[in-house]
Amino acid sequence: MRLLPEARPAYLFRKEDPVKTVYFTDCSAVEQNALQSLLAFEHQPTIGRIAVFPDIHYCSERSIPVGVAFQTTDVFYPLVTGKDMGCGVAYLRIPRAEVLRPFDKARHYRALEREVHHMTDEGLGGGNHFLSLEESADFLYVIVHTGSRNLGVYMYQQNRQLLQQHNPGQEWLPLDVATPAYRQEYQRVLTYAASRRQEFLAKTYDFLRRNQYVASGQPVVADSCHNLLEFTPQGVIHRKGSTQLPVDGMVVIPLSMSRGSLIVRANPWHSAAETALWSCAHGAGRQLSRTDTLKFWHSLKKAEKDAYRQRFPELLNRQGDFDSSILQEFDFAYKDSSELLTTQPHLIRCDETTPIVTVKFTGV
Repeated sequence: MRLLPEARPAYLFRKEDPVKTVYFTDCSAVEQNALQSLLAFEHQPTIGRIAVFPDIHYCSERSIPVGVAFQTTDVFYPLVTGKDMGCGVAYLRIPRAEVLRPFDKARHYRALEREVHHMTDEGLGGGNHFLSLEESADFLYVIVHTGSRNLGVYMYQQNRQLLQQHNPGQEWLPLDVATPAYRQEYQRVLTYAASRRQEFLAKTYDFLRRNQYVASGQPVVADSCHNLLEFTPQGVIHRKGSTQLPVDGMVVIPLSMSRGSLIVRANPWHSAAETALWSCAHGAGRQLSRTDTLKFWHSLKKAEKDAYRQRFPELLNRQGDFDSSILQEFDFAYKDSSELLTTQPHLIRCDETTPIVTVKFTGV
């Protein structure tokens, strides 16, 4: 079933339980293993409202998929966000008037790449973490996606010990285990992750100024987190790969490595904002699995492949081709940005970027 805004609401209540789970995506397109784990999770009596977003996908490590937010009142699920709690995306926005010249990939990409990998003690991290330069008609953006690294691993281990101590064999803890001291330590992890993103942004901005790509000015910085527990007076909002929306402020939804990003903010007057637990997708959501993405690439004509090679020469390996980890992040693997806005009506489009260069790390 395709959700059409002119024919039906852009977000969908499950008929089986009109209060508990809301789909901000076409639920018929959700992969079956993700849907099965979600259905099993939502039947647990400790779980309250659930919001499901377009980038939902199966997670083998946890009982609930990535790309959801859910609320509890008397308990919390400390391991649901995995080891990278505090992970998020931040941007530094530079007005076009302060941009002195286009970025010279041939001259400075490798230099930027080397600097990025040494900007913090623990680096970007692997997987889909990245730092990119992107642009729109009015702005140049530095965008970074990274998290808490080793401090998050430490907190994860502490949470495992708490589960073993207070509720062995289960995934949840009574809310009174989240003492003020616990919440302070948890906030320390979130603050550390955000500070790491700020460090990447500041040092990349310094790189651009030193190499005379931008003039000194007052760039705007925004940060968002998509892997966290939010302790509120009404209960705990768990965000597992779903972006926390501020009442006033913008967030980044990365679309794909070859497409860029969507800059959005919440519409606080739209009823869907509350229904979505003040959350949204943290990415475009795959329309092709990683395996199918590679099959699609091999099905392309030589001219089509060459167009990608000419556009992103800095990402080619020594054999003159893209590693599979790069191919899996290209635009044809992901949903279109218009679909994100259709199924998440509480979002307002503020800007959309195209990529200039992207730095990734293939380690862990």
